[in-house]
Amino acid sequence: FPRSGTTLLDTFLMGHPAIAVLEEKGLLRSAAQAVEPIIGLPECAPATLVQARATYRALQLRHGVADTQLVVDKAPLNMVLGPLIHCLFGDAPILFAERHPCDAVLSGFMQAFERNVGMASFLDLADAADFYDCAMRVWSASADVIPLQVHRVKYEELIADTEDVLRPVVAFLGLEWDEKLLDHRLTAAARGVILNTSYDQVTEPLHGRAAGRWRRYARHLEPVLPVLLPWAERLGYGAD
Repeated sequence: FPRSGTTLLDTFLMGHPAIAVLEEKGLLRSAAQAVEPIIGLPECAPATLVQARATYRALQLRHGVADTQLVVDKAPLNMVLGPLIHCLFGDAPILFAERHPCDAVLSGFMQAFERNVGMASFLDLADAADFYDCAMRVWSASADVIPLQVHRVKYEELIADTEDVLRPVVAFLGLEWDEKLLDHRLTAAARGVILNTSYDQVTEPLHGRAAGRWRRYARHLEPVLPVLLPWAERLGYGAD
């Protein structure tokens, strides 16, 4: 989900020489136009899926990805496309970034996102909470019935114990550990322009100021806590 630490995670991963990160390029949606909507996937012709895969790969190459690199397609709202990912790429590894729902929603509400259909939900706290709830329902339903290959990464753990979190991630991706993964500030400085609202944060030293920030705004969040706290409990954050 947006504001769940995906940009920080992909900045760490960019430090690995075998990884290429494509950040929010919309490749999956572009390649899959011929097979949408998702409800029609069971009847989709195999040839259509083959063509969608070929289109996806062509789009990757257009962005300068080498054939020898593992591509991380970072797009938070791909979380609602689990069935499509499974149909196109089978057992492709999925990194699912998690953050306390109240912090993710509050952070989204506080950002100056570019106005578009997806980000318009962050103009209002109630809409943002509903957006989170709907996206998580779709993701959870997909993960419950489809054998997706998922590794969960908690934002709070990533900033607290970076190497302990990243080593299992790298192993999950089938790669060898590389110490360059840990220097996210050097990687961030070398990656050029960051085209999202985290551009000024991933170059900072790691800190925990954003973890649990929602509690300082709990009074304002009271109307949406019945929506968000059950998800917090389900994700292992506790019910309070």
